[in-house]
Amino acid sequence: MTGYGLTVIRGTEVQRFDVRILGILKGGPSSDLILFRATGPVIDQAGGSAEGMSGSPIYIGGRQIGALSYSYHFGGPDANLSLATPIEEMLRVLGTTGRTGETEDRLPPSVYEAATPIPTPLGPVSRVVLMRTTADAASYNAHRLPHVLGVAPAAVPVVTAGFSPRALALISRALARYNVVPMQGYAGYRDFTPPPMVPGSSIGVELVRGDVEVGAIGTLAYRRGNLVLAFGHPLINAGPLATPLTSAWIDTVVRSVDTPFKEGSLGPIVGTMLQDRGVGVGGMLGRFPRMFGVRVRVQDGDGGSPRTVTAQVVRRPDLAESLVPSVVLGAVQQALDRVSGGSASVQIKLRVRGLDQDVVREDLAYDVADIATASVLDVPSATQLLFGNFFQSLDPIDMTIDVKVRNEINTALLVSARPETRTVRTGQKVRVDIGLFPYGGAEEVSRSVEFSVPHDFPPGPAFLLVGTEGALNDSTSPAQKYQALTELQGSAPSGVGSLDEAVDQFERFGKNTDILFNLVPAPVLEAVGSNANPEFDAPAGAFLPTRWVVLGRFQIPVVVK
Repeated sequence: MTGYGLTVIRGTEVQRFDVRILGILKGGPSSDLILFRATGPVIDQAGGSAEGMSGSPIYIGGRQIGALSYSYHFGGPDANLSLATPIEEMLRVLGTTGRTGETEDRLPPSVYEAATPIPTPLGPVSRVVLMRTTADAASYNAHRLPHVLGVAPAAVPVVTAGFSPRALALISRALARYNVVPMQGYAGYRDFTPPPMVPGSSIGVELVRGDVEVGAIGTLAYRRGNLVLAFGHPLINAGPLATPLTSAWIDTVVRSVDTPFKEGSLGPIVGTMLQDRGVGVGGMLGRFPRMFGVRVRVQDGDGGSPRTVTAQVVRRPDLAESLVPSVVLGAVQQALDRVSGGSASVQIKLRVRGLDQDVVREDLAYDVADIATASVLDVPSATQLLFGNFFQSLDPIDMTIDVKVRNEINTALLVSARPETRTVRTGQKVRVDIGLFPYGGAEEVSRSVEFSVPHDFPPGPAFLLVGTEGALNDSTSPAQKYQALTELQGSAPSGVGSLDEAVDQFERFGKNTDILFNLVPAPVLEAVGSNANPEFDAPAGAFLPTRWVVLGRFQIPVVVK
């Protein structure tokens, strides 16, 4: 059979290309794929089946049979061999579009068989193996078995804009579990009047929108009223997912020898993607999703106005926990526009529907080489509080980070810590004298605190820990810390038993400027060192606020009687 397909290779104009059906590949009940060759001037100009063409509708006799979804990955005249997902498979997604509940989803099987060998210029093809990545398919096809070809999804490249290389590496790690590798894009948002969204139109899906972008461009495959289908395969196979559908502008098709791809920009929002399934994505035009707002204001030096960077992030908790820290880091580095050391005052404000007041944390930061990253080390904790606090599902509105950077050094070194006695009794008050030496100061600053040892404190050897619990008080670089903190998203919070306690902990504790005094039984420290989580109900200690980023720690052995 012969027919045609529809796609965009320049601007927003939908163009035709020719299609010749080669055969049907069986993958099990209701899981067939259609093997075809695409030809004509449009395909010649694109250099074959290009990334971004996935979802291109395929018609025979004026009736739609499916959408381009998988392609072979090798150069030469057979770069135009492709596979289409049958439209009846894709239409299953429309049954769930408009709802957010889970539904059964079947990913295509990994091996497809032809009833009889299908003749191609490469020789007869009797089996196709669906691989996870284009690189895997290309590697296999370079040394393939007779009559067996490797294919991969006609990728919908996830493209980023506004990210520094460090932030891009962070977001790549965050999305790796979805088998997605974001690429640095050169475009971003483009303002144009979107054309009518019809089969063959370029369409975008955004996970992050604004001055920082994470999105993908594909092709609209099918429209029924305001319901639409696209791609013919998953984006990240996330299931229910409310995120913007946009129009898209195609500048050109890059005729790469490995895999041609469309280069373009995401445009105005036209609707919402509601389902991301194995046979395609489904959404609704004219319906717009709620997003989580991120606003970063950075003032570099004492003069001048702050520079503001804003973005909107998908609200689904598992994705937001992964994306928001990367977006904030990219936004701060973009606003500061330099990699250097310095000091900063930082305020993080969280707005949440249902809470009586905003959640606000203020602290100081310092780093000798990377003040941008050092300034946002509390953002992963803020994100976890909003989207994964274990105690209550919140309705977050936005996060605002204000950073004021200065070139002077705002640190003080903890040079001494002396308890008045090394042997204490339960119920006794303990006085501790400390010495601080501010950077560049003329003399040491002395301070004292007192705390009581509880009557039920366990007798025996113990340690008095003196120092800050702030994230900056060790030799690990801010970049390494930020990556580690981001990867801890979803882990259980420590030492809190309610949402109110979690909010209080975020606002008040673990600051770089506070010196903590903790008396801890020696067995508890040994258990913590063994990665245990001991129960300890008789805390003893205090904390002392300062106006510096405090560096240094002391661990002093004492005996409790």
